[in-house]
Amino acid sequence: MVLSLLKICRQFIHPVFNPEEMKYCWKVDMQQFLDEQGCIDPFISKSSAIMAEYFGEIVKTASSDATFGPVFSEISCRRRPHRYACRGKLEIIYVDYLQDGEIFWRCPACRDKGIITGWEGSCWDLMSPEFRFVSQMTNNG
Repeated sequence: MVLSLLKICRQFIHPVFNPEEMKYCWKVDMQQFLDEQGCIDPFISKSSAIMAEYFGEIVKTASSDATFGPVFSEISCRRRPHRYACRGKLEIIYVDYLQDGEIFWRCPACRDKGIITGWEGSCWDLMSPEFRFVSQMTNNG
C-alpha cells in the first residue's frame, strides 16, 4: 500500500517540477546549516540562520505530515517580486521517500519553488519512527 502511494505521488510531481523549470529554483542541503549533532551551527551568519529557520519550517511541515501529496501550509512565501512581499502560502508538493527524501515545495502565487535535501536526522525532522522504518524498508527492498 505505501509503495503504491509513493509511486502515485512520483507520477503526480513530474508535471509540476519539470527539468526546465528546475533550473531556477532553490536547491538546499540542510546539512550546510547544521553541526555534528543535527542542530543549527552556532557559528553560521545571522542571514544563514534566518534562511535555515525558513527552510526548517518547510521540513517540519513536510516531515510531520508524512506528505504524499500537496499540503497547503501556513508558511508565508519570503519572495519579494517587484519589491512587494508575496502574499502566497507555501505548498509542500511531495517528499520523495523512494529516493533520497527530497522535499519539493512551491508558492502558487509567485511560482517560487525549491528542493530540500539533507534534512533527515536534523532538528527539524519530525517524521515518526514507524514511518521512517517503512520508508527505509521500501528503499532497501
